[in-house]
Amino acid sequence: MYPHTAAIKSATVDQPDRQQNATTAKGPSQAVTSLNREFRTVLVSEEAAGIGRAVAQIVRGDGWRETNASAVLVAAISGWLGGDAVQPLGFYANGTGPVEVVAKVGNYLLSGYGIETEDDLTRNACERHRARFSQSRLDGMDLAVANSRFTMGSALAQRSADRLAALLAEEIDPEIARVVLGAL
Repeated sequence: MYPHTAAIKSATVDQPDRQQNATTAKGPSQAVTSLNREFRTVLVSEEAAGIGRAVAQIVRGDGWRETNASAVLVAAISGWLGGDAVQPLGFYANGTGPVEVVAKVGNYLLSGYGIETEDDLTRNACERHRARFSQSRLDGMDLAVANSRFTMGSALAQRSADRLAALLAEEIDPEIARVVLGAL
């Protein structure tokens, strides 16, 4: 054996047996996954579907699928978790919009499609709206400002948001949801 190969061999053998500190891409925690399941269950419940149909009559289509981008859902989430925990964001596709409104709570974004990370929501919204990723963005939005694309402002929309917020609070404890989403 050559002297320089012995030095290389001993250096590799003498390394401690410990796991390397490698950062891996992780999905949402088990708590967030469970909360997402509960959140989506509330949205597809019979009562929420009725609320969605009432709001959809104002906009177009039928049910929460069509109004999932509605400011009504974001207002309901704000009523459920508290206005201090929720930041309304608009998704601007191809530089126009907003075409969807989502609620940012802590580290996650909530919409009619469930709870997602910002990267996942941006990618999925680009697919839904056939938008170029490089020309799309999430930006802050004021629900009090009138917008023809969304339904906030009418008495029906406000009643719907209030009822959906109460429904969410009945099914999912808001304090636990805030902690899980990282809003505290």
